Amino acid sequence: MDKYIGKLLGGRYEIIDVVGVGGMAVVYRARCHVLNRYVAVKILKDEYAKDPDIRKRFSIESQAVAKLSHHNIVSVYDVGSENGTDYIVMELIEGITLKEYLQKKGHLNWQEAVFFAEQICRALIHAHSRGIIHQDIKPQNVIILRDGTAKLTDFGIASFATTQETRVVQEAIGSVHYISPEQAKGSKIDYRTDIYSLGVVMYEMLTGKLPFEGETALQVVMQHLNAVPLAPSELMPGIPKGLDEIVMHAMCANIGKRYASAEALYADLEQLKNDVQSRFGYAYTDDETGETQVISRDVQLAARRTAAQEQAAHAAAQRRETATAVREPEGFFDRLAERPGLAAGIAVAVVAVIALVVVGLLLATGGAKEEKITVPTLVGQTIDDVIADATYTEQFTIKEAEQRLESDRPVGEILEQDPEAGAKVTKGTIITLTVSAGGENVSDTYKIIDFKGRTLEYAQTILDEHEVSYKTAEEYSDEVEAGKITRTDPAAGEELEKGATLTLYISKGKEEKKTTVPDLNGLSQSAAEKALTEKGLVLGSVDPVESSASVGTVVWQSVTKGTEVSEGTAVNIQISKGKSQQTTTPDTPDSGETDTGGDTGGSTTEQEPTQPTTGSATIPVTLPDSTDMAHVVISVDGVVQYDETLETSMGSISVPLTSSPGQHEVTVSVDGVSSSQTCTFN
Repeated sequence: MDKYIGKLLGGRYEIIDVVGVGGMAVVYRARCHVLNRYVAVKILKDEYAKDPDIRKRFSIESQAVAKLSHHNIVSVYDVGSENGTDYIVMELIEGITLKEYLQKKGHLNWQEAVFFAEQICRALIHAHSRGIIHQDIKPQNVIILRDGTAKLTDFGIASFATTQETRVVQEAIGSVHYISPEQAKGSKIDYRTDIYSLGVVMYEMLTGKLPFEGETALQVVMQHLNAVPLAPSELMPGIPKGLDEIVMHAMCANIGKRYASAEALYADLEQLKNDVQSRFGYAYTDDETGETQVISRDVQLAARRTAAQEQAAHAAAQRRETATAVREPEGFFDRLAERPGLAAGIAVAVVAVIALVVVGLLLATGGAKEEKITVPTLVGQTIDDVIADATYTEQFTIKEAEQRLESDRPVGEILEQDPEAGAKVTKGTIITLTVSAGGENVSDTYKIIDFKGRTLEYAQTILDEHEVSYKTAEEYSDEVEAGKITRTDPAAGEELEKGATLTLYISKGKEEKKTTVPDLNGLSQSAAEKALTEKGLVLGSVDPVESSASVGTVVWQSVTKGTEVSEGTAVNIQISKGKSQQTTTPDTPDSGETDTGGDTGGSTTEQEPTQPTTGSATIPVTLPDSTDMAHVVISVDGVVQYDETLETSMGSISVPLTSSPGQHEVTVSVDGVSSSQTCTFN
């Protein structure tokens, strides 16, 4: 069992379970006991927690994201360190990564691709305006919610533009398919690095393919430096030419010819969305006439072959001339002007030298030190289960090689894998799977995957694809939050016969236990607290008031005795501090006498303060329309009086509150967003 599960960090965050595993950290679902809400807690893995450089990088992430507050960026609530454990507390969101979404759909239509690209653009506009460069834009770092909202996450290698240091490619070797040329060369970077990576993401959304692929990371890096991919519409007809131009302009290897800002990219996407015939005139390169044009892959390859041949011919001629005579010196640039072929050859040679230098840098700094990870056991699982599991897809590239007829193995079950389980490989390694295509003796069944903790929508998508009938039932659960699946019947791993119905059990959350409020009147403060504790309640605020009752005894309680409330409810009390001193008022001037005592003398006594009464106020709360459920917490002077999770279809609610008469501070929190106001209780 994970050592952090069940642990309380910072005295408030109770770790519940693992929701994701990244390269350097593990993300847990946790419950904040202070604000009574679920959060995500990101904790460095043990092997990195002792590395000061990595801890610094982890700290940079928390600094970076803590500066950001945007609808399309995952929020950070808190950061901390406890006994050597560094952690970041973030917004807990439910959805799938853009990578998983692409794996399910293959590719997106251009309208949907633009829809997501614009949201990522908006996140980058906000981050760049705060001086932050993400540096690791990829589909794995974009979370898609049920309503289509895209949220950018994982600022693990983010940097501040004002203090940005040069980085080499091993910094983002796990994201090599999305790396910018300047990152690959270890050059100084700026905001345009994120634009290049977003261009690659758009290319993948539109075509379902990466622009550059290779057997090794180095092969991919060299393509980023030297190659130009086919335009998206050449792979997927129907994509607007204007969108071709946007994507290729964002992916321009020459940083000076790329989009200058995320705002400029967003503006073009907006224009294209409003006018599909829009053209922008961007080029991949410039021709000899100076006119801007798009150069196809075939033309580029032919040009490179011609340049290489000219280089070889001129190099041979130069060697012959050097062997027979010594020529008069002549200006170098003059010779280039007279012989454009030689200029092209030298240009190719220079590119080749730069490539060799970069390869040497990679081999010296990145390749030898690349982290090794263990290949998991995939044989026996289903291909759908593996592809849907981010634990596998974020660490490895899953590839289905072939389907093979097997007499007794169900369709989709993994029969073989290469590399084998237990092998040590680098992150991103391709795992090739051989999958069963079924056979004559295979019963027509569905192998149930583990849906625990998943949303109903997620399970419905998977089951509908396999044409599996299902029904739902509700049950209380202390482990799974309300609205998520707790278990299935039959259980995960079992075979469901054709025509049978799978039952999905949906959590109603923890079962709310009720108790009755005891009579606290006349008790001391300690006795009142004990009486409340025995009933599962909590002592709230304690206010001293003037009263004729015995000093130190309870004269008022915020919740009437005998009222049925939820366990954990706070009850406020008032304690007597005795009566005020009596004072006399002299007789009127015309009395002529001084009273010396008695019941009918000329003096009066101040009236004893009246017994405090209970004040009340009603607070209206507007529920959000962006989610199905909302968690509402209302406190009076810091003491929680209302804590419920509600269906947002109600629109708004009115909550009655009680306290002593007068003004009190009321704080209303809806899904963690709080606002305070001063209210009068009458």
